[in-house]
Amino acid sequence: MNTIIRAVGRFNQFIGLSVSHLYLICVAITIYEVAMRYLFNSPTQWAFEVVMVVCASAWVLSGGYLTMRRSHIAITVVYERTRGRGRFYLDLFISLVSIAAMFTFAYALWEPMTDAVMALERSGTSFNSPEPMILKTLLFVGAVLYGIQLVVNLVKLLSGYDNPKQDSLSEN
Repeated sequence: MNTIIRAVGRFNQFIGLSVSHLYLICVAITIYEVAMRYLFNSPTQWAFEVVMVVCASAWVLSGGYLTMRRSHIAITVVYERTRGRGRFYLDLFISLVSIAAMFTFAYALWEPMTDAVMALERSGTSFNSPEPMILKTLLFVGAVLYGIQLVVNLVKLLSGYDNPKQDSLSEN
């Protein structure tokens, strides 16, 4: 079981750290677009769509990593005031609701994703990129990775392996 927990964590860490570099690509493309538009009076047709796809890809694929690191945004006013068994039950409740929500989301994404892939759905703009197909597919993949990490976090919580203050990968 620990091997699976570590493997999922390492995979999500690899994906999360890898996609973080995509933001640098967005910066470079944006700088290029601004230079072309304002210095050379020759705006691109593709920069906006490419930046949107690249940023969205980085955002959606980082969910599993953020969940593994427990670095996601949270409202902690109740959680910080809870101690002991109360915190355990709150973690359990949060985990179960999050797992149900994420796999419901992934299920809801399945049909739109498969339709977009089968039709090779395109944006319909002058650039006409396959942006909808790419984003729908990555949103589904990101939801599944996030959901799997939530299940791993639940297993860790129930088995006593869970320590939210430490990165699970640094314990090896």
